[in-house]
Amino acid sequence: MQAVAQGWLVRELTASPALIGFVSFAGSFPQIAFSLFSGVYADLFNRRKLLLWTQIVQLVCAAALGLLVLLRDWRVWPILSIWHIIAISFASGLATTLSNPTYQALTLDIVGREDLPSAVALNSAQYNLSRIIGPTINGLLLSLIGVAGCYFLNSVSFLAVVAALLRMQFPPWNPPQQRDSREVVRQMIAGLRYVRGRPRVLSLLGITTVTSLFGLPYLTFMPIFARDVLHLNERGFSFMWAAIGAGALISALMMAFLLTNFRRRGRLLLAATLLFGLVVIAFALSRNPTLSMFCLMLVGGGMVSVTITINTLLQTLVRDEMRGRVMSMYTLTILGIPPIGSLLIGSLAGLIGGWAGFNGAQLALALGGAVIVLFAVFVILAVPRMRELE
Repeated sequence: MQAVAQGWLVRELTASPALIGFVSFAGSFPQIAFSLFSGVYADLFNRRKLLLWTQIVQLVCAAALGLLVLLRDWRVWPILSIWHIIAISFASGLATTLSNPTYQALTLDIVGREDLPSAVALNSAQYNLSRIIGPTINGLLLSLIGVAGCYFLNSVSFLAVVAALLRMQFPPWNPPQQRDSREVVRQMIAGLRYVRGRPRVLSLLGITTVTSLFGLPYLTFMPIFARDVLHLNERGFSFMWAAIGAGALISALMMAFLLTNFRRRGRLLLAATLLFGLVVIAFALSRNPTLSMFCLMLVGGGMVSVTITINTLLQTLVRDEMRGRVMSMYTLTILGIPPIGSLLIGSLAGLIGGWAGFNGAQLALALGGAVIVLFAVFVILAVPRMRELE
């Protein structure tokens, strides 16, 4: 709900695609700057405590943003700007940067290798179920409680996360002997060398980098597509998010079965990457709301198929003591790279401008989808070992 409300709020504050892309980049900058360090922390420090504190920080940040919007709406402090959103989002981004690799690394600890594919897929299913429920509720409540209310509801929701973490049973944790700053740097370098020496791991991270850089920025520019291309209101905008979540949920449930029973996971990954690029192009060029909703379902499903398959393959390929660091690199490609792509697509949209009746953002995103398709074809032809991954 907060993501949808914030996207609408940012679009109210500016209509510039380049500036909207910059907001996404600035808010997620911690993922780019500190993601590799967070993976080391996930391997060296108590994961339960890391998750607890990061959730509390995100609770406070959501409440602070809600308060700022409320003060603006009440005309008590009517100077809310994008820079306030950037500053608090940066603090929340730091907490998210620490929590993501920790969360990913705990999955295998809890369920074991045999059930890992189903666990990763079902985890994605519950995440994407929220992307259906949240925007749907948001479409009904945004006009009633406003953007501030969505922030406050998100803040309260972190209390449930904290309670769940306190009740969960985690494996015993034994602290390493050395955890000083020099050791953190040494361990980070060791993680980079580990990945560099394993071509399959490096190739998987390469696929997530390309899809995140040229495809995932579609999320940043959803408000532009809703208002300027499809001419939808707040409720229609929420339905666009719900369409993504519906496609992602269906895909996640299918992947829970396929990754457990289908051994040619490399071919499945390459097919999903190719599909994702094609439907990004279709969504970008569509000017029909119904067709766009259908394309968004396929976009959500394609991206989830890619991320679930790569997540599963990475966690089964790497050593346990390196899992936190490798998953931090995966998190960097999924969460840190898209803001750079948003800057790229936004700048390209401003440079291209409108042409042949298309919005600049449409043409720029379509080019990004074309790059993904070409990269998928290149991997299929040039890296035959990827097709044999199981």
